Amino acid sequence: MNSPLFRKNLLPLALLLAASVFLLLPEAGLSSGEIPLNKGAVLQITDFDDSSTAGPDPSLFSRKYSGAAKSDPSLKTLRAMAKASPGSKASYQARMATRFTIQKGHNGSSRGKARITLYGLSYDGVVITPRAAAGKSQLKMTVSSAADRTGTELILLTASGNGASPKIYQKDRTEGSVEIQVAAGDTFVVALELVVSAGTGTQDFPAEVDFYSKENKVRFEGVRVEILNTETPLPIVTPLPDQVFLYDNPRCLNLSLSSCLIVNKGEQIEDLSRVPLTEGLPDTWNDRINCLKMGANVNRVIVYQHPGFKGRSRTYTRTGPNPGGVWSLQGSGWDRTVSSIVVE
Repeated sequence: MNSPLFRKNLLPLALLLAASVFLLLPEAGLSSGEIPLNKGAVLQITDFDDSSTAGPDPSLFSRKYSGAAKSDPSLKTLRAMAKASPGSKASYQARMATRFTIQKGHNGSSRGKARITLYGLSYDGVVITPRAAAGKSQLKMTVSSAADRTGTELILLTASGNGASPKIYQKDRTEGSVEIQVAAGDTFVVALELVVSAGTGTQDFPAEVDFYSKENKVRFEGVRVEILNTETPLPIVTPLPDQVFLYDNPRCLNLSLSSCLIVNKGEQIEDLSRVPLTEGLPDTWNDRINCLKMGANVNRVIVYQHPGFKGRSRTYTRTGPNPGGVWSLQGSGWDRTVSSIVVE
């Protein structure tokens, strides 16, 4: 190595970290105020922004069933019922959903684990399934990412009958929780869904599922979001004039403390395999760089395919089309192939 590797000034970094405030903010209309994205932070969501009901599509061949579904956001209640007639089957559903967005703090990104709890949940319902008839109700909570549609599902109730006698399902003030990984910029949709279905048995004795009439319903009090733990981000967004930030991801994001390597103007790193990601751990920066940000006084950054400034090379500058000097290496043939580097 021709010159010292980059050094981190631990005291200013610690002070910046201590001063950083990371916020968990609801969308407008869902809640008010700002919640620190720290362990134990809680966000109460009281207003639901979406509700829907659905039943079977009518057809000439299946009009014997009956049922209904209702969502009431103001009372936080779901109702649904289905009753089959001989030779028929039907399914009805009621749904409510709301969303929350995780936003980065003032000085960097945020990542961590959150617990989403639906609390104050109560339900009353009846399922009648004589003989071999099919009758069932399911109540579930889902927490899904609005970006990629992936999600976590929790079954809160599965209700089914067992013979000619009605089976009653009642519960008062229970709750259910799921835990998910979250990151700055993520938006999640929390949904509660009640689905009831009824069909005819082998001897034409239809089923009936009722979470709708009289006092039968599903109700709840609210949704709570708690931050269980966080991964402390780098509190650095823009390099100083004589610095270059090198990242392990194609979008130059501070995903963790080991996401960014800082190199100063005039430095050369002869072998990135000698530069550890984290002190005391075996992983290094060799073949890891995927994005770079150039400070205002940096003239150019030269990357090399092999240690010792050998093999193919490429030069990055602050050009007219790219005055900010932010370069993603993804798709250029240089992502995760850099083994030595020169900053001028």
